[in-house]
Parts: sequence; structure tokens; C-alpha cells
Amino acid sequence: MSSMEERLEIAQEFIDGGHPRELVIQILSIPKSSYYHKGKKDPKPKGRPVSTKTFKTDGSWVDNAQVVKNIEEILAVEFVDYGYLKMTHALRQDYDYIINSKKVYRLMGENQLLNIPTKTKPGKRQWVKELVPKPDTHFSYIEFDIKYIWIQGMRRNALLLTAIDVDSRWVLGQYLAWQIREKDIIRQFDQIFDYYPMPEKIYVRNDNGPQMVALKVQKYFAKKNVTQEFTKPATPEQNAHIESYHSIIERVVCQKYEFDTLEDAGATMTRFVKFYNYKRIHSGINYLSPYNYLLQKGTEVKVHPSLLEAFFVSNTKIA
Repeated sequence: MSSMEERLEIAQEFIDGGHPRELVIQILSIPKSSYYHKGKKDPKPKGRPVSTKTFKTDGSWVDNAQVVKNIEEILAVEFVDYGYLKMTHALRQDYDYIINSKKVYRLMGENQLLNIPTKTKPGKRQWVKELVPKPDTHFSYIEFDIKYIWIQGMRRNALLLTAIDVDSRWVLGQYLAWQIREKDIIRQFDQIFDYYPMPEKIYVRNDNGPQMVALKVQKYFAKKNVTQEFTKPATPEQNAHIESYHSIIERVVCQKYEFDTLEDAGATMTRFVKFYNYKRIHSGINYLSPYNYLLQKGTEVKVHPSLLEAFFVSNTKIA
């Protein structure tokens, strides 16, 4: 039988992992007096000693040094920029650790692995009625917008058009080109509507860019029986999901890569979207990836290649 100190450490790991305190100390045969004893005359600092091990769901344990290596492995994956909360969920999901966010924060802080936030730049229209969209189901509420992507080798900006599902955060499609016109928006949504299992009632939300307010685009959505909502000027929070997605791109792609050509940027964005849809953990959907979130709801989807790869490299000539 392990020593009382070891059993106390094991007990605390399971309690920190969400298991009932009374049940844990009962199973490990720890007297309540030993668990709750604070040692009033103990000259050592108060508080439980910092654990040096981390337990797994199968009852095994590893040294914290191994946990740090696993954190580094997760952070080494292209496009991962997790803080300690998302890292906690990643460690639980990928390595079956019984670990709480406080311990992850400590380990990441001690090893200079915590993220340092970076600042990012922030016809007749139907204005939004709700500050935040309230989707009935996945794919029923879509936000779309355009972001500048700097192409260093050409010394100019390209434009990235993105459509994202509000409910699941799934990126439905993207289009990267030197110019984005009304026909490009219509083409992208034609592909989205043709490929994905869409509900009967669909809303799209966008800002007041010239391509979005174009009468041709408004008539297109009206013909498709899609309700197009416009955010009020200077209110990016009304399009928060696509704004958040573009801020992630700014942080993990634009600030870390220099592109020689539009094709280089397209190839990187293809890899990023695949990572984002299938792997990236999102706090807004219960710390799951969009793919796993949809899977839990009984829907398995895949991104059609025309929405990621070939679609990126069309219209690549400089206008």
C-alpha cells in the first residue's frame, strides 16, 4: 500500500478532475481527519504540496515533465494558439489526463508556454434585430465577410471571403483572390447551398461592404428565400463570429507567415481551414472542434474540395 502522502496526492488529482471528494477518500481508505488536517504546528507553508505527477483516466500516472512535453507537442501543431483553458481540454481529449485548468496554467506558466495576447484591428437593407444571431440549428445562420491578406512577394493585399456557420463555427467556404465581386459571393453561396444539407429557413448576416449591399446580391438571396441581414455601421460585435474567425487568422496565419504569391497564401489557408474545422477547440461550442460538435448532434459533414483547394486558386491573375 502506498504511503498516506502518496494516497493524499492521488486523491487530490481525482478530486481536481471532478470526482466526488467523499467517494474518493473512501475508496483510497483515507481517514477524513488525515485529509482535512491542516497541521497547525507545522512550520512549513500552508497548503497542499505541488503535485509532481498527473493521473490518467486508466489509473496510470506520468511525471509532470511528460505533461509539459505533451503541451509542447500540441502547441507545435500548425495554427494552434491555445491558452491554458483550451489546453486543459486538449490534454483531456488527446491524452486522457485527469487534470484541471489551474494545474495547466501553472505548468504552462513555469515553462513560458502561456499565450501572450496580441492586439488585432478591429438598396433597402434589413438591419439586424438581435445583437447576436440565434440559430435554430446548424447552417441556419451564416455570417460572411471579407478580410485583407498581405502578399509580401507581390507587395499588395489579396481579399479573403469567408462564410461561417454561427451554430457550429464550421467554415462553409472561403475564396481568396485579388478582387471580390458580387459574382464571387453568389458563386460561393451557390456552392454552399448545393453541397451542404441546408435547413428550410436560412439567414445570412454581413456588414455594409459594397459587394454585400449590391442589388444583385440582395436579389440573389431573395430569390433563394434567404433572409439577408445587415449589421449597423461601426458595430462589428453584431458580426462577432466571423470577426472572431478573422482575428484568429490574423494571429496564427498573417502574423506568422509571409507569402510570395497568392497560391502560397491559398495553400496555407487550405491547411488552416482543415485544421480549424476538424481539430481546433472552440470555447463557444463546449471546447470541441466544429466537426466533433456537429458529430455530437448527429451530423457528419466534410468540406468539398471545391470549397477549399481549387476554389482558392481561381481568379489569381492580377487585375
